Amino acid sequence: MPRSAVIATAVIGVLALVASTAFALVRSSQLRTSRQQVEALRSELADVRQRGGAPSEQPSEDDPLGDLFGGEGGEGEGLDDLFGPDAQQLAQCLEPAGQLGSRDVGEGDADAQIDEISAIIGDLRELEFETEPDPEFLDDAQISERLAQEVREEYEPEEADLDVRVLAALGAVAPDMDLLQLQTDLLTSQVAGYYDPETGELVVRAGDTAAGLDPTAQTTLAHELQHAVADQRLELPIDETENTTEGDGALAALSLIEGDATLTQQQFSIVGLSLPEQLQLNSDPDIAESQRQLADVPYYLAQSLQFPYLAGLQFVCSRYLEGGWDAVDATYDQLPTTSAEILDPSRYGTAPTNPRDPGAPGGDWTRARTSTFGAADLLWLFGAPGDDQAQALDDPRGQALAWTGGEVSTWTTGDDTAIGVAMTQQQSDGPLCDAVATWYERAFPDSTDAPPRSGERMVRESETQTAVVMCSGDEVRLGIAPDVSTARALAS
Repeated sequence: MPRSAVIATAVIGVLALVASTAFALVRSSQLRTSRQQVEALRSELADVRQRGGAPSEQPSEDDPLGDLFGGEGGEGEGLDDLFGPDAQQLAQCLEPAGQLGSRDVGEGDADAQIDEISAIIGDLRELEFETEPDPEFLDDAQISERLAQEVREEYEPEEADLDVRVLAALGAVAPDMDLLQLQTDLLTSQVAGYYDPETGELVVRAGDTAAGLDPTAQTTLAHELQHAVADQRLELPIDETENTTEGDGALAALSLIEGDATLTQQQFSIVGLSLPEQLQLNSDPDIAESQRQLADVPYYLAQSLQFPYLAGLQFVCSRYLEGGWDAVDATYDQLPTTSAEILDPSRYGTAPTNPRDPGAPGGDWTRARTSTFGAADLLWLFGAPGDDQAQALDDPRGQALAWTGGEVSTWTTGDDTAIGVAMTQQQSDGPLCDAVATWYERAFPDSTDAPPRSGERMVRESETQTAVVMCSGDEVRLGIAPDVSTARALAS
C-alpha cells in the first residue's frame, strides 16, 4: 500500500509531530509534579493528624487528596484515569529521563548546543557515538528544495499514478488527485529534519543559527541524533523499510526506527528544555501551520505519515517498560513484521498468516503490483470511509486488529484498475467480514446492492466500479473492479 512517499534513503522527522506528542511532555510533567505535591501534602496531613490524635492510615472526608491517585500505589481513579492509559504508559517511559529542565541546554552558541545535545542523547539512549555527526542547518527554502529533489528521484510518476488508482478504488482519495505533487508539498512542509544512513548526512530545518538553536531545532536535532547513534551501534533496518512487496513489514520496521527516536526526543525535551522553552515549542507558529496543512490532507495519507512516529512511540515505550533500552535494542535483532504488532505490542513476535492469494481476473489484465496489506491499512480505511471521519466504524482499531494476515494485488488494463485483497482473521466467522462490508458501503454511499451469490457477503455496484466481499471461515476476500465478473474473480 502507498506510504506517503517515505524517502527511501532517509529517516525523517515530521514537524507536526513535535506538537502532536507535546501533550505527553506537559501531562507527564504535570503528573509527576502533582504526584510529588500530593505525597508531600499527605505527609504534612499525617503529621497534623498524629499531633491531633487523628488516625493517618485511612483516607477520610478530611483528606480530599486521599483518592487523587488512588492510594499510595497510584491505583484507582484520579489523574491517572483522567490522562488515559496511553498517556500513563508514556509518562512511565519519560520519567526515568530526569526532572524537568534538569539538563537545560545553554543558549547562544549553536556549536556548544550541538555538543550538549549529543552528550544528552548518548546518555539518555545509553549508546555511545562512534563518530559524532556534523549537522547541517537549512532554512525553509533550502530544505524544501532538497526534499523536493529527493521525492523526484525516489518517487516515480508511474508509481504515484498506481498509488492513486489503488487509493481511489478504496475511496481514500479522489481519482484525479495529483499525488506526486501532494506528497512533495506534504513532505516539504512537514519534514523538520532527516538523517541519511547511506551518507551519514544529518539535516535540520532551522533559520539563522547565529543566536543559537531554538527549542524546535533542538528537539529536531535530538531526534535525528538518535537515528545517527542507533545506526552506528544497532544498524537501522533500512533494507526492510524499502521492501515494497512487504509493505506492512516495512511500515513495522520504520515504526521501530521512528518510535525509538521519538521516545528519545521526548525524554530529551523533558530534561533539555526549560518550562519557558517548552511553552515556546508548543506555540511555534511553524508547527501550528504544519498541523493546519496536515488537517487538509486526505485522512489515509495523513495517518500513514504520522503512524511510525505516534504508534511507533507507543510500541517502543512498551518494549522499554519490558526491559529498558536493552529490550529496545534487542528489537532491532528481532524486528516486528506487521503493523498489528505496532498497534498491539502484546502481539510482538507473532508472525502473520499467509492468506490464499487473491484471484486473477484473466483477459487483458496485467498484474502491476503485489504487496502485503496490514492492520494499519484497515485502521486508516475504517477510520474515515470515503475520507469522511463522520462515517467511521465503531471501534476501528479493534475491528482492524481482528486481522492476522493480508495481501493486495493490483491489476491494470489501459485506464482501468482492479484490486484483490485477501485477508485472514483471528477466528472463524469473526467480525472482519462485516467490518469490510460496512466500510465499503459507507465509503461508496452512491453504490447499490446487487444480488449476492452463495458465499458472497456483499455485492455493491456503481457507475465506476463493483465490489464483492466473500467470507469463509477465517478468510475475508475483497474484489474491486469495473464490472462484477472481474470483481468476483478477484474475490474468489
